[in-house]
Amino acid sequence: MTYLVDSNVLSEATRVSPDNKVVSWLTDHERELVVDPIVLGELRMGILALPRGRKRAQLERWFEALSATITCLPWDRTVSARWAQLVTDLKRKGQTLPLLDSMIAATALVHKLTIATRNVSNFQPAGVRIINPFT
Repeated sequence: MTYLVDSNVLSEATRVSPDNKVVSWLTDHERELVVDPIVLGELRMGILALPRGRKRAQLERWFEALSATITCLPWDRTVSARWAQLVTDLKRKGQTLPLLDSMIAATALVHKLTIATRNVSNFQPAGVRIINPFT
């Protein structure tokens, strides 16, 4: 199985006291992980928001290594069309998703992937398969 991994799962390993379950899950599934360009953007934005210093430099090295090794799926016209349909369908039901999460969900739907995230409730309305490595 391939997992579309969310930023909150990927970044857990960089914490001072990471959740051991998540780190083990990441290690066990390392070859099955892919990301959406949105996730890479979220991670990079978090790093850029930090003041310059040792922690930021360490995270920049981690990000560069991650970016060079993990598969980043394209956000193309097929995904954008699926996103538009998803948002429209949810709106008709009186539901919404956070913008970036809806874009990530569209990628998962097009590629038939399971999203690995801590924010389960953010993705449930999209009807995607979800796994929470924190539980």
